[in-house]
Amino acid sequence: RQPVPLGEVEDAVSICSRFVTGGMSLGALSREAHEVIALGMNRVGGMSNSGEGGEDPLRYKPLQDVDEDGHSASFPHLQGLRNGDSATSATKQVASGRFGV
Repeated sequence: RQPVPLGEVEDAVSICSRFVTGGMSLGALSREAHEVIALGMNRVGGMSNSGEGGEDPLRYKPLQDVDEDGHSASFPHLQGLRNGDSATSATKQVASGRFGV
């Protein structure tokens, strides 16, 4: 098999923009899990799904209170944060009719 010429390989930014996560309800995954998935996907340019149950409105704005150790008063349960990080999910999933909402 012949190697693919580098000029024909799609760049990492383009590839990452197609990364998406499935939706898992808040409760099926912990708050921390949802936030870490969203942070990671936002850092690589992908899209996460909030799942049914929505998001805390605190997650809608980029972090601005991260100290030099990567801690935030807004998200004290998370580590390794950076100012400008976003914990919001790109896809906002709402409850479906099957729950009688």
